[in-house]
Amino acid sequence: MIKNIIFDLGNVLVSFHPEKFVNENVPEIYREKFFQVVFGRKEWKDLDRGTLEYDKAIEIFSKELPECREIIKKMFDTKVIDCLAPITFNAELLKKLKENYKLYIISNFHYPAFDNINELWDFFKLFDGKIISGHCKLLKPEYEIYNLLLDTYNLKAEESLFIDDTKENIVAANDLGIDTIHLTSPNLLKEKLIEKGIIL
Repeated sequence: MIKNIIFDLGNVLVSFHPEKFVNENVPEIYREKFFQVVFGRKEWKDLDRGTLEYDKAIEIFSKELPECREIIKKMFDTKVIDCLAPITFNAELLKKLKENYKLYIISNFHYPAFDNINELWDFFKLFDGKIISGHCKLLKPEYEIYNLLLDTYNLKAEESLFIDDTKENIVAANDLGIDTIHLTSPNLLKEKLIEKGIIL
């Protein structure tokens, strides 16, 4: 019996649209390189893991793309907020789910960006616990990040349902005995929850 529902953030409850920021702020001549340098390299994962700070990332990316230094600085100074938006129709499901289940988050996320939206967006108050990669320096699909959630909040894997848009993250959760939903589109969340017998 499912007692706990664990959410990924990206493409589940939060949309990440860097192209919006890039199109609005970066001159067209530099846009392709901006995507490659800022979002396409291992440093972005280092930011997710919390092993690279924003000031150092600004230095690294600006060295590769000096013409866009002020734009890069602007993006990180505002904690990437211009690239993020809540997926409101999914966030609205949380209030109903909260009536019957404990709600948790496991997400690969830069900790300054997460801390920012955690304060700004009210739906985060509905969660009973949150494990964010940038805080714990672990990344999905590493087993340790799932075990950290289970251990921290004293959850049983067989009583938990995990929702993520990335297949490898789903496979890792399954390996640990957690039931899962592979969410291939944010629009399918309600339908997939009903298929699992979740009360809405």
